Amino acid sequence: MVVYNELVAITTGAGLLGFAWFLADLIRGRRIESEGWAGFFGVTGILLLTLGLHTTVTWPFGGKGFEYANIAFGQPAAGFGALLLFAAVYLWRHRALFAGDAEEASARALSALRPVSVFVGALGLAMGVLAIAFVRFQLGAAPPEEPISGRFGHLPLLEALFLGGLWGVVAVGAVLFATAQLTNRPQLLRWAIRAWVVGGVVFLLFGAMNFYTHIGMYYNIAHGTMHKW
Repeated sequence: MVVYNELVAITTGAGLLGFAWFLADLIRGRRIESEGWAGFFGVTGILLLTLGLHTTVTWPFGGKGFEYANIAFGQPAAGFGALLLFAAVYLWRHRALFAGDAEEASARALSALRPVSVFVGALGLAMGVLAIAFVRFQLGAAPPEEPISGRFGHLPLLEALFLGGLWGVVAVGAVLFATAQLTNRPQLLRWAIRAWVVGGVVFLLFGAMNFYTHIGMYYNIAHGTMHKW
C-alpha cells in the first residue's frame, strides 16, 4: 500500500499555520511581503493539490476497510491546495499593491478573499461531516504493527475522537472564516485564526510522528518484529 499522508499532514499543518499568520497580518494592517508569501503558498499548494488529486482519483489507500482514507485525506487536501495556489497567484500578481500602503493592500486582499470564502465554507462543511463520520464509524485505528499508535489500536474510539476532533477544529475555522467574510463580521476572523493555529500545530506534529510510526510499521511487517515504540 502506498502511503504518503505523512507529507500531506505536515504540509497541511504548515499551510494552516501560514495562512493563519498571513490572515492575522491582514486584519492588523501590517505590511505583507507578497513575494515570500506567494512562494510559501505556491509550494504548499502544489504539494497538497498534486497529492490530494492523486489520492482522490487513484485510491492508493486500499484493502481491509481502509478505503475511507482516500476520501478523508485526499479530497480535503486537494481543495486546500487549490485555495493556497489561489493565494499564491493573487499575491504574486499584486506585488505592486503590497509594496504600497499596507492598510489599503490588506483591505483589498480581504475583499478579494470574500468570494473564495464560499468554497472555504463548503470545505469546512465537508470537514465537519468527515469529523462526524470518524467518530460514528470509529475509523482511524492503527494496526498492531504500527509503533506508538498501534498500542491503542484495541481502542478504536480513541483515535476516532482524535481524528474527528482534529478535522472538526479545522472545520470550525473554515466555517467561521466564511461566516465572517459573507456576513461582514470581521471579529470572527480572530476565532478562525485561533482554530487554524490549533489545527495546524496538531497536523504538523501528527504528520511528523507518522514518519516514524509508518516506517516502524513497515519494518515490523517486513521483519516479523513488534516494536511498540
